[in-house]
Amino acid sequence: MTATGTGSGFGSDSSEARVKRVRALRITTGTAAGIVSLTLALVLTLAPESLGLPSSPALYEKVRAQDRATEGVLVAWALLAVPVGGLLQTPVARLRGARIAAGWALLASYWLYVLLVAVAVWQVQSLFPPPGGPGKSGGLLGALTMLVLATPVCAACSGAVFRPVPGEDSDTPGGQVRSHLAAVALLSWVFNGVFIGALIGRNFSFPWAGSFAMFFPGGILWGFHAGAALGMLIGARLQRAPEARAETTRLAASLTRTATALLLCCLCVAQLGWFFPAWAVSLVSLPALVALFTLASRNERLGRWVELRTLELPKGGFD
Repeated sequence: MTATGTGSGFGSDSSEARVKRVRALRITTGTAAGIVSLTLALVLTLAPESLGLPSSPALYEKVRAQDRATEGVLVAWALLAVPVGGLLQTPVARLRGARIAAGWALLASYWLYVLLVAVAVWQVQSLFPPPGGPGKSGGLLGALTMLVLATPVCAACSGAVFRPVPGEDSDTPGGQVRSHLAAVALLSWVFNGVFIGALIGRNFSFPWAGSFAMFFPGGILWGFHAGAALGMLIGARLQRAPEARAETTRLAASLTRTATALLLCCLCVAQLGWFFPAWAVSLVSLPALVALFTLASRNERLGRWVELRTLELPKGGFD
């Protein structure tokens, strides 16, 4: 009995060591995928002639003419990182015993998502001043673009798209994919909401002096909650268990109410711009939001509309 117990212990230690090795290999491979794809993006956009391509591709010239080279590099990197991450993580996925075909189907959908984001960013880029332009906020569009693209790139480079073959106590293959998609949808729409909220706030003009209250932290905060609500709603539709679906839908409704209350608060504070300069409105915007959450914690009726929640990703979504 002693020998059997020792052997079982060694087997457990060996299994844990293998899991750690595979996890370290995933991290190393993901880091390599990010570096390789970024290098390729820089070469393609800054020195394409080194790859036998025209020195000034028409599309790159059009992007550079708008002084959006940084955003162009970010989009090119994301478009390359998804397939490169998939290629480098495929051997690791085989070692893990994960499902390859389903992973590449997810990679294809994420690549299309990145392409749609690229088109959307190009359509709204004129609403953000270029580097050195009025307002000197040229880095804002690049930062927001990176946020919106981060989730699919992370899912591809980390190998999370390749879902493991279920064990005895694991979820079904369909359940694993749904958990992954729910996690990606939640994170993606949180960042999309921040982007949209910041975009609306920055271009708010009723009055123009009140735009700061609508942009920071207001637009970012209500956009965050609105995006999270939509992500939660998508996650609810991906769940099959009625109880889990109902609970997730309830959380989405709570986030929607909070986003609405935050937006109304920001709109009210922004109206001070009719009477005070922008710097005065900016001084009031943050305390007003803090006061809103403080009052909500003490007033039952307001507390139904404003709830401070911690977002939790679906379990195993990025395993």
